[in-house]
Amino acid sequence: MRTAIGSIIRANKAFSIIQNGDKIGVGVSGGKDSMLLLKALAIYKQILKSELNWDIEVCGIHLKMNLCHIDYDPIIQYWKELGVDFHIVDTTMGEILRNQIKKNKIQCSLCSKMKKAILIDEAKKHNCNKVAMGHHADDAIETFFMNMINEGRIATFKPKMYLDRSDIWFIRPFILGREKDIAKAAKHEKMPIVPCGCPMEGFTQRDSMKDFLAQNFYKDKKWEASYKNFLNALLNGNEFDLWFSEPENNYRDLLMNIKKQS
Repeated sequence: MRTAIGSIIRANKAFSIIQNGDKIGVGVSGGKDSMLLLKALAIYKQILKSELNWDIEVCGIHLKMNLCHIDYDPIIQYWKELGVDFHIVDTTMGEILRNQIKKNKIQCSLCSKMKKAILIDEAKKHNCNKVAMGHHADDAIETFFMNMINEGRIATFKPKMYLDRSDIWFIRPFILGREKDIAKAAKHEKMPIVPCGCPMEGFTQRDSMKDFLAQNFYKDKKWEASYKNFLNALLNGNEFDLWFSEPENNYRDLLMNIKKQS
């Protein structure tokens, strides 16, 4: 648990994602990442109070997708015993997603947009000014590669992002944490984990990218520094050197031609 909380402390020092007076709604899917994030933030809240006399509030919000029956009693009881504010919200997401199935597959992009919108609405009902998600450094690296391969963009999600239409901040306190450390901590804490119920779980593009990076880099001793260097690439703005960084280069016509060829 100390490693998980330590990653939040480092992220807050680097990106200033949490401030005094915040009320943070944590999106809890029921998986290891979000479950551990809620507990880590509940502890971090106490650390901020004792060390800086900051007052922040934390609550958990779970959206029922209603794609299958799930027993929520274990996680409800878990947070109740810890005294952590936790809410389960019923939704019609399952019905909508089933009606929008294409090629016998749930549309992940539609699911993501709906969850984000509903989560923001619920967070605002509880007077939250920030919504926290359990994305970690592994997720950021995977997104980095997926954007390059699928969209021709060098990009990943940000540690914090202000949504002006909703007047709320999206934050990712685990942005510097490793997935293996989160999994180890969740197991050590004996946290109850519930499935999301999505039939696409384990078969998404992200799952494929996770397997690709693990097999071709992380588990290969020849590339043992790859994880650290991938993360450094996301942080090292001073070494960002691509063709469009030269102001005299007229690359726009070339870019349009490449897009037409594809």
